[in-house]
Amino acid sequence: MNITKLLGRIFRVMVYIFLLCPLVTVICTAFSDTNRVVFPPKGFTLEWFRQAAQSTEFIHSFFISIQIAAVSVIIACVLGTMVSLYFWKTEGRAKAIFEMIFLSPIVVPTIISAVAFLQYYYLFGNVLTTFWKLCLTYAAIEMPYVIRTVTACLVGLDAGFEEASLVLGASPVKTLFKVTLPCIKTGIVGGAVFSFFVAFDEAVIIMFMRDARYVTFPMRLYTYITESFTPLISAIATIFIIFAVIIIMIVEKTIGLSKLY
Repeated sequence: MNITKLLGRIFRVMVYIFLLCPLVTVICTAFSDTNRVVFPPKGFTLEWFRQAAQSTEFIHSFFISIQIAAVSVIIACVLGTMVSLYFWKTEGRAKAIFEMIFLSPIVVPTIISAVAFLQYYYLFGNVLTTFWKLCLTYAAIEMPYVIRTVTACLVGLDAGFEEASLVLGASPVKTLFKVTLPCIKTGIVGGAVFSFFVAFDEAVIIMFMRDARYVTFPMRLYTYITESFTPLISAIATIFIIFAVIIIMIVEKTIGLSKLY
């Protein structure tokens, strides 16, 4: 049994190393004193971080991505929570069908979804601006993450809380906002965090729907890599690796996402 535990620990350590090595490589190359990304890095400099902080193109694309991600996350959280509540209170074949439909963006390749939405928006012409097309499309692919996390909270939720609230005279709307939503806030916040990172990282959909005014951050990175693969990319990636770790740690400390699993 001791040998089995030892082999299990060794295997887990190897998996962690395999997952973390690419991130460590990117971080190391961000300090390289060369004009090309090389590993192991040569020399040490912070010049690439200075250029990243002064790049107007990347900063502009960053704020565009933040705006699109924020709006799409709000839409996804509202609709995803409503769908989760429907699944919680409904049984039967219709529930299984709707569950398959709403969760399909997880398994359908993103490029297929991008082509489908591009053809769908073509039917409406210029009714929607590019910004709202991107927001609605991102919300559609984010909803499954919200549905999964909120549903995980609803599975262990006793419906008696709602019944007691209604019996005591609260309206259904007040019960929703004062009882149900506070009980599943962990799932909503968790879904919002996952959705935000999915939206901020999405690069395939923007290839089909972007125009000159809306070049998101991932698309800017992709364009820069194809033209000039300097350590500036590694510096920007390092900044966002640190940013993502800090956000996850803050959410874990305040909300406790580990409670969902």
